[in-house]
Amino acid sequence: MQKQRGIFHPYDHQISNYLLLHGHSIRRMTQRRIVVDGFIRILSESPLPQLANLRDTHAVQAFGDLQRLVDSYFDRFHDVQAILHKPTWAMSSSSPALLTAMACIGALLSDRESDAELSWALGEICSTMITWMGASDTRNYGDVLYLNALCLHQIYSLGSGNRQLYQSADRSRGILIGGLRGMGLLKPRSAVSLDERGENIPISEDDQALTHEWKNWIMRESGRRAAWAAFEYDCSLCTLTSRRGVVDLSELPSLLPCPESIWNATSAQAWCALMSRLGPGSSRPSLSLVLKLALAGEQTPSFLGSWAKRLCSQVMGRLLWDLWQLEVVAMPEYCGLGPIISAHRDTKKSLLKSLNNIVDALAAPSTTSDLISYNIASLLCHYSHLCAANGVLDLVIYIVRNLVSSAPQQHNGIEVARARLKLTFARDPKTARRLCWHATQIVAIANEYLVSAPCEIMRVFMGYIFIIAYSTYGPHRTTSPSEYSHSVRLDVHDHHLSQRRVVVKWIQAGGPASFGSVQDIGTDSCVPTISHDAQEMLQKLKCWGLAGNFTRIFQVLEAKGF
Repeated sequence: MQKQRGIFHPYDHQISNYLLLHGHSIRRMTQRRIVVDGFIRILSESPLPQLANLRDTHAVQAFGDLQRLVDSYFDRFHDVQAILHKPTWAMSSSSPALLTAMACIGALLSDRESDAELSWALGEICSTMITWMGASDTRNYGDVLYLNALCLHQIYSLGSGNRQLYQSADRSRGILIGGLRGMGLLKPRSAVSLDERGENIPISEDDQALTHEWKNWIMRESGRRAAWAAFEYDCSLCTLTSRRGVVDLSELPSLLPCPESIWNATSAQAWCALMSRLGPGSSRPSLSLVLKLALAGEQTPSFLGSWAKRLCSQVMGRLLWDLWQLEVVAMPEYCGLGPIISAHRDTKKSLLKSLNNIVDALAAPSTTSDLISYNIASLLCHYSHLCAANGVLDLVIYIVRNLVSSAPQQHNGIEVARARLKLTFARDPKTARRLCWHATQIVAIANEYLVSAPCEIMRVFMGYIFIIAYSTYGPHRTTSPSEYSHSVRLDVHDHHLSQRRVVVKWIQAGGPASFGSVQDIGTDSCVPTISHDAQEMLQKLKCWGLAGNFTRIFQVLEAKGF
């Protein structure tokens, strides 16, 4: 593995002239001109100046705001992807670009209304810094801190709701992945990997030697986590754009992130003790081993961290996505390769079942980090069930896109799609109800705890859209009224066996079902009520511009119907 620069040392880049030269364009973006000036002054220096050495009042205020927004990042976003080693991390030794990217997300997720505008200004500063640093010194592409800053800024851009930033994130993905490939953190599985070597449990009794060993381990683990974070970002972009991911599954790290307890060790001694207690291999869980266990329906190792389990679900989701793409090409209107679709049927079932198993393994969270991974994996699992339903979700998306499009309709494609969707639901009502249940589970999970990240916003949106589609075109009267014992509540977690039995009975026989503010999703004119519920949910994520874009789509559906 190529040595990673800057894990414990600040950057040494001369970017101040560039920032100060182009600062006027950034300052015009916000009325908080003085605050932005202060940010530009302190972020133009590397390393970051010490507070005691600052004389300019604007710079002092910006330093305080920067510290507050970085704290907001750690409080609100760090647990989503723990790519930074919090016990040893310090503002004074971090790069200006990474600090700005962290502060940008921290401002976005802050409860202060004034920070929303500040996040836009910081986003502009961050974009300028990243561009300049990459162009002025290509060695930055081999620095984990720089690549982490790039990844965080792309996540911000992806969820911003700004089309220009969104497209920029799509274009910049190749730079991020290319940098990780250049460092050997992403590489073809056929390549010889140092990760495959065994890792001995530290036994040094010398504190200085143990600390040195700990820091070297942190450097290796940081690189691995940077690669996995980029893969998850790649998966998010894949979901949001419906285009294939850039990262190939064969080039993923052979090892998953270590358990959170080891990563969060606050000293070399604590790290050594935890490594010794957990035993060999616990700090280096094998991706292939865990995937094999999950696919075989066996329990995953007890020491496996929640993020590692979630990443396994992401890998399975990507495998399913690749199969769907092959099936699209194999359709009669393309290549007509029917046997491919038949051959993949059992594989898809196995992957979906394994996804369920991974979610079950995450179903007893004990920390916020565990809860985040459980929620993300659960949303991915239920969304994958919707995607695997032989083009049903594609029909739903086609109808939505045509309804919100301002372009004049050249043909009656939307009517054809509506008729096909209604026929598909009617042909297999049990599958239609099962898919509706998966969609309502997405909402149930979001109701319990809403993860504030772009891809999760998209999945919640798609869950509500599918429920609207089922309410409008689904089969709703498959049993006689005398057989209705009571309405089934669909947006309730199926943790309890009794609830699962009720749901299974509803899927098999049908009948009235309630969801959100709707007492029976089979009644007419449910769309406005479901749409209103969806908008209330997205309001909780209003800090992300993407949520506002989806809210406007629901407003169109509320006005036009589905």
